[in-house]
Amino acid sequence: MDKKRWLVRYFILAGIGSVLAIKLYLLLFIVDFTVGIYSFLTSFIIFYYFFNSFIRFRDPYLYAKDIVLSEDNKPLVSMIVPVKNEEDNIRNCVQSCINSTYSKKEIIIVNDGSTDKTSEILDEIRREEPNIKIIHLSKSVGKKQATEAGCQIAKGDIFLFMDSDCDIYSDAVEKAVKIFKSDRRIGAVTGHARIRNAEKGNLLEKIEDVWFDGQFRILKGAETSFSSLTCCSGALSIFRREAVAPHIHAWAHDRFLGMENFKFCTDRRLTAYVLGERPSDVLKNNNSSAANNNHSTSNTVPTLLQTGKDDINTMKSSSDPDVKNPRKGQRAAWKLVYSPSVRVNAGVPTTLPSLLRQQIRWRKSFIRSLFATGGIFWRRPLGIAIVYYVTLGLKLLRPFIIIKVVIFLPLTGDIVTALMYFVGALYSGMLYGIDVRLRHPGYKFWIYRPIMTFLSTFVISWLVIYAAITIRKEAWR
Repeated sequence: MDKKRWLVRYFILAGIGSVLAIKLYLLLFIVDFTVGIYSFLTSFIIFYYFFNSFIRFRDPYLYAKDIVLSEDNKPLVSMIVPVKNEEDNIRNCVQSCINSTYSKKEIIIVNDGSTDKTSEILDEIRREEPNIKIIHLSKSVGKKQATEAGCQIAKGDIFLFMDSDCDIYSDAVEKAVKIFKSDRRIGAVTGHARIRNAEKGNLLEKIEDVWFDGQFRILKGAETSFSSLTCCSGALSIFRREAVAPHIHAWAHDRFLGMENFKFCTDRRLTAYVLGERPSDVLKNNNSSAANNNHSTSNTVPTLLQTGKDDINTMKSSSDPDVKNPRKGQRAAWKLVYSPSVRVNAGVPTTLPSLLRQQIRWRKSFIRSLFATGGIFWRRPLGIAIVYYVTLGLKLLRPFIIIKVVIFLPLTGDIVTALMYFVGALYSGMLYGIDVRLRHPGYKFWIYRPIMTFLSTFVISWLVIYAAITIRKEAWR
């Protein structure tokens, strides 16, 4: 980014700082106190994320790009993709894995009991590419257990997880491996997702494209400056085997509110396991975790069907069942980082009803993460931990603040507070949009960012209540 764009970034920070000062004055002398303190804290959180993303964050790939990966020094990467009813996307997804420039890889596709043409398409791919491993589950068990089935035969030192409606950039794996090579303490790398074919998509897809870009670059960028991602994205996340393998079985069979195999909170819950454990803990718990995993395999693995020459028992016995131990005496927590250089295209909802259904699933995951990530995040650096817990509180309070702003304050004649709240939402949306425009010269969709802010503030925020009421209704889609 050139000096002029950096200057605009400093203006953005100065603008947010000025808004903070104005909101403090309004809080003390003019607007409703409850809405005022909520609005002030929201602006402070935005400033915190922008500041750390602009000033402290550096793409971890920049420190790793000059690393030379010789063939005998490359770790094996297991690319694991669970899929259900993706007949329109799965060939594109698998082909992107095949096209990866990283040579030392294995591709494992787990068909989670699809009822459309996904099975037939996967069998066609298997005939075209004999080295791809395809597992057909006899019934749908959900994304977590489908992923677990893939992990059980994975031989790699690195596990790559990707959603089946995504396609990975050809150089993404190689860049991620270099990042792992640059720092032994990095336990996970999550990539940067953009919307596939946003240029040709409808208005909603364009809105989601600019929203995705800001959410990844600002929020995950700020969290990476503390090596403490709260969520390794399902679109593309890559884990060091020793960091994630001891937790796969517990994650796949997660229990919540008395429900066995809780199917939501897939990405956040898995991230929480890695966040909450030090590499030295893996050393201590390795034997017991491996024993538990091996003991439970015979009783809990879903029934599998064979595909072509692939036999599940053969694949399992030929894979490496051991989790490699970290260096002795290594005590610091795992680093979880985001890299905008590791890229993936994602499929997204194309209609408002499908977007709302997606957001309901995500709200259920948010509720689960209150107990998962929320229970361990205090162990991370103090600054980002405080911001995380304050952000959680603000998200839970938002529906009640909206009721007061939209209904109660105007009825009592307080139009100023309501107006300031609306203006603040517009302003914050524009800031995110301007940042995207700075990083992508000529990008046309940045102007749509405030629409997503209003949609998120006044519509999506309410879904947490519905998600809580219907949390026992489980569905992957």
